[in-house]
Amino acid sequence: MYPYLIVFFLTAILALASFSNKSKPKSFFFFYVVAIGVFVGISDMLGGYDRYIYAEVFTSNAEGVAEGDSEVYEKFFSKEPLYGLINTLIGFLTPNRYVFILLYTLIVYIVYAVCFYKYTEYPFFALLVFLGLMFFFTFTYLRQVLAAGIVWLSLPYYRDRKKWKYMGMILLAAMAHNSAAIMALLYFIPLKKRSFNAIMPVMLGLFVLGLIGVGQAFAVVGGLVGNSNISSHANAAEFGFRYEYVVESILFLIILYNNYNTVANDEETLSYLNLYLMFCGILLLFCKSSDGGRIAWYGIMGIIIMLTRFCKSGRGVPLRYGLVLMFFALFMRILLAWGILLSPYKTFLTDDVREGDYIWEQYEYDHEYDKDKLYNL
Repeated sequence: MYPYLIVFFLTAILALASFSNKSKPKSFFFFYVVAIGVFVGISDMLGGYDRYIYAEVFTSNAEGVAEGDSEVYEKFFSKEPLYGLINTLIGFLTPNRYVFILLYTLIVYIVYAVCFYKYTEYPFFALLVFLGLMFFFTFTYLRQVLAAGIVWLSLPYYRDRKKWKYMGMILLAAMAHNSAAIMALLYFIPLKKRSFNAIMPVMLGLFVLGLIGVGQAFAVVGGLVGNSNISSHANAAEFGFRYEYVVESILFLIILYNNYNTVANDEETLSYLNLYLMFCGILLLFCKSSDGGRIAWYGIMGIIIMLTRFCKSGRGVPLRYGLVLMFFALFMRILLAWGILLSPYKTFLTDDVREGDYIWEQYEYDHEYDKDKLYNL
């Protein structure tokens, strides 16, 4: 558990200290984010069964590539060809699953670093928000975390109303995970600052639709859970009321309400505001499906940007410390709830397996890795 706490507290210190700096430390920030990416990427199959599923598919595809056989690609990647292309390119280098996960994770974190640095004045604080909301999921949901980063890269096209460029980026993101297609709807939300009183009925309406199961049905029928050929083993779509989605949405709506008078009326700010509201709305709409939290990731950049702006002024100082505590609570909730899926932390740089890892017992498909993690390098 301690390695994760070190990552969080060091980032929190850098985040709070960054408000006193007049410039953004570009080189150090990118190095720091990539270092976190390495921390995630060299972990030894942590995060749960999804890593085993992704790794097994990668290995099968890499072996098929070596033999000139495209059957695995057509079966698993036909609906998400960008993810498949990345699998195939890494498969040309090696069939080793640990190299695949490390290289893929570094691609994701480089994209994230670009977004945090480009869109915020205080990128370390942006990184802190990410740690609280999404960090642990980068261990396991490989397709969707990349799709989220691609969606974030598309934001300037939404802001500038460049329809086809924006839709092209959303299509690219959907080629990594089909659920990204939902972000096409963002383009049709006008860049207009409404009164907060006009926002709440919309949120309430989405919540009511979520309660009667509209979001749940939409996720299944619309294919928003992604490629079923890859995720079928995981039983990803669990149903039942997700109170944590509702609580999270309400918390962010309260923060927005308390700072709404500081929201500027320019197109850039309004584009981020719409993304913020889309995050909250998706959580409410999908309050009866476990997939809702993952679908909402596409809007996290709106949360990150707007919270960073709310904390910028002198009156935002109490909010900074309040958010640090809130994101630490969210960080610890996942760390404790996932248990053996994350702790004790172990890298693939050492052989053998962790004691009591029932996920390994159930899903390990190649026990040669137990003896030598790089045997097929």
